[in-house]
Amino acid sequence: MNLGYLSSYRLPRAITTVYGVDTAQEPADQLGVTKEPTEALGEKADSAYQALKSGDHAPARALLIDDLGVSEGSADTALARLPRL
Repeated sequence: MNLGYLSSYRLPRAITTVYGVDTAQEPADQLGVTKEPTEALGEKADSAYQALKSGDHAPARALLIDDLGVSEGSADTALARLPRL
């Protein structure tokens, strides 16, 4: 799924280092995003990132599965690879 205007969004260093990616399109392709992002995604993604920084994976998991159509297995694998932010 092409992320459109979000495809070139530069990701935080912690994420680029672990996944070997630079922009949002690369992990979208790797994870198998199936839903087109909505305008509300940016705010939800920022909120999920802030939650990750405090150790809460639930908002990021919900965003990946519910908002981007990533499979539960792919979302869980991706989140398990994340370092402490």
